[in-house]
Amino acid sequence: MTLPKDAELLGVNANELEIKGAGAHTVVRLNADVHRNLAATSANTSGDTVRNRVYLILENIRGTHDATVLNVYVNLPEAASPGDHRKLLAGSVALYGLRRASVQPREDGGLGLTSVLDITRMLIEPPAARSTPANEIRVSIVPARQLPDAAGIVVGQVSIFRERY
Repeated sequence: MTLPKDAELLGVNANELEIKGAGAHTVVRLNADVHRNLAATSANTSGDTVRNRVYLILENIRGTHDATVLNVYVNLPEAASPGDHRKLLAGSVALYGLRRASVQPREDGGLGLTSVLDITRMLIEPPAARSTPANEIRVSIVPARQLPDAAGIVVGQVSIFRERY
């Protein structure tokens, strides 16, 4: 995905992420300079002069099980029940059209779906309330309904970027 011209890539996860059963998680590591700048952005909680937005991108979502909704959480503690942490829900992604977008002989090469979620509000919370190290953002993808192990849903890349305006 091509980022907007005023955007800065903050971090990318290491590997593709297979979504099956009750879901999966990955970690997006931020470099130290980016983390300091992000912390400064988050320090302004008044809401009236924020000039940065932070987005989470799920890229190249591929598979054949397109009757699915994926709930995406940011910094959900390990082994926690998502229902107990609704404030950590970044958003939901419906996979309508996934099968067709994943077919190889298409003009776009079967790259799958891409979804962008605004996570700015989630990064404003005080660092003490976070359950992950400050230079990491844990992304959990939880299907609305348990998926069969053969669901074959894969997220090619999870990345985070900041847009200045």
